[in-house]
Amino acid sequence: MPRSLVIGVNGQDGSYLAEALLRRGHDVIGCGRGETSHYVGPSRGFTYERVDLRDPDALAALLRRSEPNNAFHFAAVHGASGFEYEEVWHEMMAVNVLSLHVLLEHARLRAPAMRVLYAGSAKIFPSPLSGKIDEATPARATCLYSIGKMAARDLICQYRARHHIAATNLVLFNHESPRRPRGYFLPVIGRAISRAKIDRSFRTSVKTLDFWIDWSAAEELMDIVADVAERCRLPEVILASGKTWHGRQAVEELFARDGLDVRDHITETLPRSDPGPEFQADIGALVKAVGRRPMRQLGEIVDELIESFATEMLPAARN
Repeated sequence: MPRSLVIGVNGQDGSYLAEALLRRGHDVIGCGRGETSHYVGPSRGFTYERVDLRDPDALAALLRRSEPNNAFHFAAVHGASGFEYEEVWHEMMAVNVLSLHVLLEHARLRAPAMRVLYAGSAKIFPSPLSGKIDEATPARATCLYSIGKMAARDLICQYRARHHIAATNLVLFNHESPRRPRGYFLPVIGRAISRAKIDRSFRTSVKTLDFWIDWSAAEELMDIVADVAERCRLPEVILASGKTWHGRQAVEELFARDGLDVRDHITETLPRSDPGPEFQADIGALVKAVGRRPMRQLGEIVDELIESFATEMLPAARN
């Protein structure tokens, strides 16, 4: 029975990934900074470990105790668009990069057959994206967050080339769920629709709707990550839906499904602008490697968000 370590199990991605692995019969060790597991409930196959990734010795000790066959690095210091990383630079590098090095060193010194899968980011591709984006697209850091993701990517390349470690960088495009923090764009939109359905005067703001984006469902994407762990040995793989949305068109359609006009409920804080060229995430390598692609549609993702916000508002409505 495979033993899998999921680092960052209390986040959106780590929790869905742990659940997917448990469904496949893995013994799962989930680790996070909190005292308990937030989403993954107790079961015979699941163990929770409290680990602060800023302490490399603590993570190294956990690896020696647990001896996992697979190590999934899905913890990150990360914020919504516009988040300033300057004040958390040292913490971000410790969590996003140095803890990955601990995994790779453990594989080199003690467990050469251990698989390492790292949650990378499409932020490694300079904005604005244009044309086809695949594993061969030139990457370049353009912000502090992407500097960390580029460093992690380079670490994986180095350990694969020099020490033959089975490590994979997962290039994740936007993926959402009710477990995504509320300040991110799509949860903001889901909450706005949920509120506007019961209060036609409700308004909220976003920076802009002028952008191109690839959205997929986090839960489905993490199930595909489990497939990648079992079937794919590529150094890097794009994880996306392969469908690109224009932000304004997408939001207009999402509001219109409920007879709402987005202009009555969303204010943009920036002037309208050119969203730049359209791009498409090429998931051909993913489909070839695991035989599947994300199938959940944007409307389904937003429906889940709307339902989660409606559930949250029920107690307030009763009071």
